[in-house]
Amino acid sequence: MGYRTLFLFSVSLFVSMTLSSQNLILNPGFENYSSCPYSITSMDVLLEEISLPTSSSGDYFHECGSEDFSVPSNFKGTQKASEGSGYIGLYFYALNNYREYVQLNTSKKLREKHPYKISLQVSLAETSTLAMKNMSILLMNKKIKVPNSTVLTHPRLDLEENVEFHEVKLRADNSISEKEGWVTLSAEFDAKGFETQIIFGNFQTNEDTPLSQPDKRPLSSDFSYYFVDNFMLEELPRVNYEKDKIYVLEQNPFDPKGYELDAKAVADIQKIFKFLKENAEVQMKITGHSDNIGTTEYNKFISSLRARAVALHLKKLGIADDRIVWEGVGDTKPLKSRTPRANGFEDGRIEFVMTKFEDE
Repeated sequence: MGYRTLFLFSVSLFVSMTLSSQNLILNPGFENYSSCPYSITSMDVLLEEISLPTSSSGDYFHECGSEDFSVPSNFKGTQKASEGSGYIGLYFYALNNYREYVQLNTSKKLREKHPYKISLQVSLAETSTLAMKNMSILLMNKKIKVPNSTVLTHPRLDLEENVEFHEVKLRADNSISEKEGWVTLSAEFDAKGFETQIIFGNFQTNEDTPLSQPDKRPLSSDFSYYFVDNFMLEELPRVNYEKDKIYVLEQNPFDPKGYELDAKAVADIQKIFKFLKENAEVQMKITGHSDNIGTTEYNKFISSLRARAVALHLKKLGIADDRIVWEGVGDTKPLKSRTPRANGFEDGRIEFVMTKFEDE
């Protein structure tokens, strides 16, 4: 197989179709409003395409609002909008399990088994005395309206008639105890095919809520209140691999002398796993390569360990042994011609090929 067919890019960029980054959430930055906020008013009355899943109400803040509900300064703190002129505020932790939530509409039902990415931004209000350790969203099949202001736990939602939902944990790019600026939360997930609504808030009771200071025993007066802005939901391109073509898992997924996969490689292996799971007729061959620093024997040894690390990770995820073949070839197949023993760290790589599954 000629190396002129080598594909040098991250697997996540090879796609079966091209998709534009279209935001599927309606009124994602809370910029479409019916009137400026001047007093404590249910934010679903002020905001278009926004609803409340419980009887509690969050707050709406905007540059056009009164002193208590203005941007950047208001009765909960001082923060500029992440984008635009407004944002909302929600209680994530308060006395007697009081909670506030926002319910957002998607522009269309999400497609079953298709990958999506969601992101949003939060900022802990200066008046807050507690900070959350992590956050999540619920994806729902329809709007709900629960007649109380307590926690939307999973058992509570199970009591709702004809409601389907699943929870997605969000990853933060900084500590969500941050009060100075905005922290981005994001997650990638595969849709179930019923999602038309997104609920954001805290779905755990006070007792079960992980806090950023777990050793501090909360007082009855303690609370956690966050500003929220800039939702984004986009459909991701589906990863596809053509048969009998060489792909590079990642140019340098290891330290020069190492064989442990880094976080980027693990994320790409997850995409490979999904492809193999959905294409039972496909077999995968993994080839480990090394640079030319060291003896021939050592280079072959380390390249074998690298290929084996990928194979073991896929097997751990659930791919059968007979669908994975791996080997290490050391420094015998550099990416380009070079003089022997020249610096070739770029040759330390993992390649893989998808072929027709041969069941022996």
